[in-house]
Amino acid sequence: MVGLFKKFVVADALALLALSGANADQIQSPLWLWLAVIAYAGLIYFDFSGYTDIAIGLARWLGIALPENFNHPYLKPNLTQFWNNWHMTLTQWFRAYFFNPLTRALRGGKHPLGAVGVIFITQVSTFLMIGLWHGGTLNFILWGLWHGLGLFIQNRYSDWAKPRLAALDAHPRVRRLTTVAGTVLTFFFVALGWVWFALPTTGQALQVITRLFGG
Repeated sequence: MVGLFKKFVVADALALLALSGANADQIQSPLWLWLAVIAYAGLIYFDFSGYTDIAIGLARWLGIALPENFNHPYLKPNLTQFWNNWHMTLTQWFRAYFFNPLTRALRGGKHPLGAVGVIFITQVSTFLMIGLWHGGTLNFILWGLWHGLGLFIQNRYSDWAKPRLAALDAHPRVRRLTTVAGTVLTFFFVALGWVWFALPTTGQALQVITRLFGG
C-alpha cells in the first residue's frame, strides 16, 4: 500500500511539474526551472522506491524476503551516504563485482598506485559503468561522470575536514548545522545531476544547466 501511494499518488502528481524533454525549452524562469528539477528529483525517487516497495510487499505475501532498496537517500549529509542508501542492490552489486576487484588489482602488482589514484580511478570508472548500465547514451555517461567526480571530490574533502569537524563535537548545535548544510548541498548536487538523466540530448541538458544559473 505504501508503494502504491508513492507511485500512483505522489510520483504521478510530481510528473505534472517535473523536468522533461517536452517542457525543458518552454520554462524560461530560473526559479521555475529549479522547481521542475526538484520535482523530477522527487518523481524519480517516489516512482522507483514506490514500485520497489510494491515488489517487496508482494514478495512477502509469497513468503519471500527481498532486500530493501532505498533508505531515505535524500536525507543523507554527503554523496557517499546517498549512494549507500539509493538503489542499494545495484550499488552493492557494483561494489562487490567491479569496485572491489578493481581496487585490489590497482593496489597489487609490481607497481601499485597510490591511494588517491586508486580512489579516483575506481570511483569514476564504477560510476561510468553504472551510467552505461542505465543506457548507452552520452547523457548517461555524463551522469555517471558527474557522480564519480563528485564522490572523489567529497572523499578528498572528507579526509581534509575530518580532524577539523571533530572539534565541533563540543558544539552540538554547530555540528547539527553542518549536517543540515551537507544534506542540502548533497540534495542539490544530486538534483542537478538528474538533468542529464531526465533529458534526451546533451545539448538540451547543457542549456537547462546554463539557464538554472541565470545564463
